[in-house]
Amino acid sequence: MIEARFGWALSGDALRVGLPASEAHAPERFEAATGRVPAVVYLWGIQAPRPGQPFGTAATEAAGRICKGKRLRVAARSAGSVVAEGKETSERQDVGRALIRRGLAWQDQRGPSSAQLRSLEQEARREEVGLWQQEAPTPPWAR
Repeated sequence: MIEARFGWALSGDALRVGLPASEAHAPERFEAATGRVPAVVYLWGIQAPRPGQPFGTAATEAAGRICKGKRLRVAARSAGSVVAEGKETSERQDVGRALIRRGLAWQDQRGPSSAQLRSLEQEARREEVGLWQQEAPTPPWAR
């Protein structure tokens, strides 16, 4: 796991983070002098509505709220699970799972997924939370 510093949410499933310079692909970059290099991390196994789609803004804002002020643990550099940990508490939250649970993302059907993500999505559908309040939500890969 790589510890990353949260910058902002680009969308519900993409985060701008600062990676330790030792973990970056280009440590010679100027930002390396600060010890952090900017990067984008895509949350593994989920697809969130894009800004401009219904619930796109809500997904982006929720990802930001989950991560803000927390220490992030990233399983891989470019696409992986991201766990937000409280700095002073033992609170731990997988960002992708939290978004699916809130009805703000789909489990990504275009690639490998997990039974847990599928189960969380089915639960959100049954409870009609978030995007599941719509009659026929359109996933981003269908646009």
